[in-house]
Amino acid sequence: MLSSKSVRHPWLAISGLLLVCLALIPSAVLEQAFGRSPHSLSWGPALFRVVLALHGAMLVTSSFFPPRARSSEPAPPSISLRARVILGGLTLLALVLRIPSLNSCLWLDEVLTMARFARWPLARIFTSFPDQNQHMLFSLLAHCSLLLFGEHAWAVRLPSVLFGAASIWALFLMGRKVVGETEALLACALMTVSYHHIWFSQNARGYMGLMFFTCLATWLWMEAIERDDWQTWLGYAVAVALGMWIHMTMLFVVGTHALIFLLAWLKSDRSPARLGRALGAFALCGTLSLQVYAFSLPEFLRTAAPEFSPQSEWINPLWVVKESLRSLQVGFAGAAVVACGGLLTAAGWLDMLRRKPSAGWAMVLPAVVGGGSMLILGHNLWPRFFFFCMGFGLLIVIHGAMQLPRLLTSAVGLSQWGPRVGYAFAALMIAASITTVPRAWALPKQDFTGARDYVERQLGQGDKVVVAGLAIYAYSEYYAPAWTVVNTNAELAAAKTDRGRVFLIYTLPIDLRAAHPDIWKAVESDFETIKVFPGSLGGGEVYVSRERDPLSPNAVAVR
Repeated sequence: MLSSKSVRHPWLAISGLLLVCLALIPSAVLEQAFGRSPHSLSWGPALFRVVLALHGAMLVTSSFFPPRARSSEPAPPSISLRARVILGGLTLLALVLRIPSLNSCLWLDEVLTMARFARWPLARIFTSFPDQNQHMLFSLLAHCSLLLFGEHAWAVRLPSVLFGAASIWALFLMGRKVVGETEALLACALMTVSYHHIWFSQNARGYMGLMFFTCLATWLWMEAIERDDWQTWLGYAVAVALGMWIHMTMLFVVGTHALIFLLAWLKSDRSPARLGRALGAFALCGTLSLQVYAFSLPEFLRTAAPEFSPQSEWINPLWVVKESLRSLQVGFAGAAVVACGGLLTAAGWLDMLRRKPSAGWAMVLPAVVGGGSMLILGHNLWPRFFFFCMGFGLLIVIHGAMQLPRLLTSAVGLSQWGPRVGYAFAALMIAASITTVPRAWALPKQDFTGARDYVERQLGQGDKVVVAGLAIYAYSEYYAPAWTVVNTNAELAAAKTDRGRVFLIYTLPIDLRAAHPDIWKAVESDFETIKVFPGSLGGGEVYVSRERDPLSPNAVAVR
């Protein structure tokens, strides 16, 4: 029996013993509790039980150790009243700016979130990972939102809106650590009125949550390195695990954190205790992530992990650069602002790297490692893949806006003007970003409902509607389940009848050309585009085509 003197933290011991007891529940009972048939989750329940027992044993063991003396580092200064008031105002403004058009048409990936995940029972969401569109923590939150408010586009997007507002505070905490309170507030102001931040805050996917946890975990990582206490490292591990639960791209963030810490430790006093606490925290990041994914991991490895991207422009890094520049011109009011932002980014990052090397590398390595990994794996590269680094980018560009004028004015003997010019630069960027906010509301991300309603008004006696390419998922699973789906040229030819016309709807021509070249050839030869429905998603226009008159000189028979 454990004595009260030997157990220094009895609440930890009790919690640990409880977890160990839960780990003894048979796998079949766990499967039944989650509404799954016996052996349907393969070895997932066994993994869940093993990791649960491990965490229980860790809690029991830690309950015997005396509390570690607090760090000798001075406590960080509290957030000033000025900052709290400004952050509160920015949070309220952020919520207001993210309400217009929140109920607009869902785009393709959001439809998949709604139809394949958010509608499912919580137990099924928690134990399923059939494809890479599963952003599990977001799916769980979206399901809860739908239960509370009903099935609406705005309801499934609501978790992203809340993550968007919370990310302003996470960015401030991280930014205050790196560049100070004033510059952090300027970066938060720029984020609040950012076209891209509003776009992703109204996106029913896990990207905004990933950005929030990236900023939060990076702040806690810097705090843990400085203070070297287990409470901060524990908070860091929880933030990483939640980020991993929402999107596995978080792996690149924690991986670079571990690498940077190890290199910095090798250059420092090489304290074994310091290294042990850090390695323990990074290991905990892994075991907590395994805990939340344990039930679904067998299915992920079987079906989601082997997914491949067909050869298309989307795997070309030059396309990513071009599309990113196009997106930046939309979101930052023109090429001149983008070019100026590039100069400020270079100046800000180089100064940050000089002052705080670990923070400087932590701002860029996750994107570099993540992008490089996707290139090696031949995976599609979309600009949204790098959105989780937006907070880093805003901090860097604001820091550059403050530092570059100081360097230039010092060079000409007018150093007293440097800060004023820096504030003017920052204010100019914020003002330029404000002008782009209405663009985030002007169009739906993809206008599937507009195309559907238009076609239904055009239909005559004997006419038929077919859907091809990625548009299949939007219509067959949500917006128009009765429409005919075609996956091959033969199916398209079979859909034709002598009784009427054939209307063909598709989107994202890049994918249709790559994945279904035979259908694309028929689209070019035998159909004419009669209306295009634009959207804010790059290349995401929805095309409505109609079969050409067979007597037309431009008509070519489908082969």
